[in-house]
Amino acid sequence: MWHMIVLSALQEEIPTLHKQEHVFVTGLGKVNATLQATKLILERKPKLVVNFGTAGSVSDEFTHGLVECTGFVQRDMDCSALGFKKHVTPFEEGEHLIGSSEIVCGTGDSFVTTPELSGVHIVDMEAYAIAKVCRYFQIPFRCFKYISDRADENAGEDWATFEHEKAEALFIEQLATIRNL
Repeated sequence: MWHMIVLSALQEEIPTLHKQEHVFVTGLGKVNATLQATKLILERKPKLVVNFGTAGSVSDEFTHGLVECTGFVQRDMDCSALGFKKHVTPFEEGEHLIGSSEIVCGTGDSFVTTPELSGVHIVDMEAYAIAKVCRYFQIPFRCFKYISDRADENAGEDWATFEHEKAEALFIEQLATIRNL
């Protein structure tokens, strides 16, 4: 049977979807996302994991609307003092970029207010962690982020006043498309 799970960090990001049995709130950050994704994959054995949430834009290409991320990096991994490139986890096998480089989401455990990041288009706090868990369990992963702010000095205020219902409506349209595949 075809089934998927939808993961979102906060109930506020999915004001109506959170009531559905296949939709789950992970909590903020990479650790919470990793724990919940792992637990739910082991319990539910989904054929697809979908992540939805808000993100800040650090690129002039993606300034608003719903985007589907194609690649994921850990933006707060920085062992450059040891000779490693940013976003690379030292001594780990596999690529540091999960997916492809068309629309890269940089995940980290901080809310970005200074958009000086290279190699990423948007920023969030959970997608890389979920993508990595899915890669480990060999489960397809798709990620949709709605740009809520410009990851600048106004990001906190912009996110706090963001219309989550509007973003959720566009995501629900995407879910309908995915279900019809």
